[in-house]
Amino acid sequence: MEATIRPWVTTHDGLQPHLHFVPDSADVLSRVKAVTAGGLAFVLCWEGGARLGRCMRSECSRAYVDTSRNGRRRYCTARCGNTEAVMRHRSRHSGLKP
Repeated sequence: MEATIRPWVTTHDGLQPHLHFVPDSADVLSRVKAVTAGGLAFVLCWEGGARLGRCMRSECSRAYVDTSRNGRRRYCTARCGNTEAVMRHRSRHSGLKP
């Protein structure tokens, strides 16, 4: 997938200065590519990539940007984290007999 962007700062419609990544005439796919590339560039430049992660659940291959306060996120979603916790719990208690 390719994306070429040249962001610019703009003000319009009474809004505070903000970035635009593509002209208003761009198609949806171009907009998604440009905003995604721009967002990743911010994460890499301001956080050095430290806030990029890969889900720790072995069955999941999703990447995510850690937006937690302490920067210690390990799963892409709460659902993946909960699934992993249930699997750990079941594996610890599978040897027990009632």
